[in-house]
Amino acid sequence: MFAKKMDRHVPNIIRQFSNHKPTIIFCHTKKETENLATELSKLNGITLPQDNHELAGQTNVPSLQRCLLKGVAYHHAGLEASDRKLVEKAFIDFNIKCLCATSTLAVGVNLPAHLVVIKGTSAWRGSGNGYQEIEKSSLLQMIGRAGRPGYDSSGTAVIMTDDQSEKKYKEISSSLESVESHLQLRLVEVLNTEISQKVVTSFKSACDWLATTFLFQNTKKQLLITKNAMQPDDPEKWLIQTCGITLKALNDAGVICVKGHENYGNGDVTPLFPSHVMSHHMVDFESMKLIMQLPFDSETRQLLVMLSKFDGLHRPVRRSEKRFLNNAHKAIKYK
Repeated sequence: MFAKKMDRHVPNIIRQFSNHKPTIIFCHTKKETENLATELSKLNGITLPQDNHELAGQTNVPSLQRCLLKGVAYHHAGLEASDRKLVEKAFIDFNIKCLCATSTLAVGVNLPAHLVVIKGTSAWRGSGNGYQEIEKSSLLQMIGRAGRPGYDSSGTAVIMTDDQSEKKYKEISSSLESVESHLQLRLVEVLNTEISQKVVTSFKSACDWLATTFLFQNTKKQLLITKNAMQPDDPEKWLIQTCGITLKALNDAGVICVKGHENYGNGDVTPLFPSHVMSHHMVDFESMKLIMQLPFDSETRQLLVMLSKFDGLHRPVRRSEKRFLNNAHKAIKYK
């Protein structure tokens, strides 16, 4: 319902900010892109002054034909590759004034526009997750399509959101949002890479390395502002404790060897073969532990069971994929 209400405001936004230049409207579902493009194709002042029969005749999709005829189009993963290429080229050649697309267009396809409209800041992530806010990185990718240097002297991005989220997205778009380090989420993997490359060779050098990161500077500031009973109040204690926990985890898993690791005083740190594998192939720590648990003469079934536990291989199943996967499941050997 909220998405449909936003549709009514899109034409006025285009008229006010597009300056009669190319516009991209980012929607969050394939159906939304098609519906909005169809509605925009019916409006004067947004469509091309003359019908483009030659362009419309290059696709066999009736709804896309009707949109292209008026200089409007939609773009999503459900289109055939040839139709996506047709739309992309037409937009670059200024034969399309308005393009309604899903967020996948923001990554990989170089289609700059004068005006970018982001229609809504939350998207449906499946029945298990419900509606979730779009990632900041995706949002910035979309905004970055507006007024790219070399293509336009200026650009405008409009974020359509609810009242509760207005302040947050104003801060993001104006770069006022505080910057936080996310190194903590991948500290084991990053520290292992430093060990594998012989940058970190001891407990002391691990602490010295961590002290140079933005994570430490950020944490030091937070520790001085807030007193947390679950964390040491001294940044140096936090540094030693964090290095100790991380090195112990790698050592206990057999990825590295820390001599004198029980007290972590001046223990030397040596990378083992799994450390190099983990670093070179960018394998996360939990997945590496699963690999190391496999017997040397593992059978195919054991390998498949292990792979099924990899977090990185899990993703939501699209509706269009269900029939194919059901048929594949009937023929699969291992279940």
